[in-house]
Amino acid sequence: MIQIENISVEGKELQYIRIDMWGAPLVMIKGKKGYVMCGYLNMQTANKIGDMAVRVTGVRDLETVMSAKVAECSEAAEKAGIKPGDEVSSIVSLL
Repeated sequence: MIQIENISVEGKELQYIRIDMWGAPLVMIKGKKGYVMCGYLNMQTANKIGDMAVRVTGVRDLETVMSAKVAECSEAAEKAGIKPGDEVSSIVSLL
């Protein structure tokens, strides 16, 4: 199943995407400038193409993504002020 949902966090419009896979779901939150991705997606590629990307691990749904801590972020995300250890709920306004 593929779930795409428009959400609003602190007045910021985002898209929540969840795709059921075999071992764990692929989850993502997409903003106008960047995105939060789960461990399925590749940070090296995000850096190579210049995306503002944040990677989190151990997430299964919107609630766990929002409360997760940034495990890794792209160079573009670091330039925007995001760093590993930040809670996703505190950085979504930058996306």
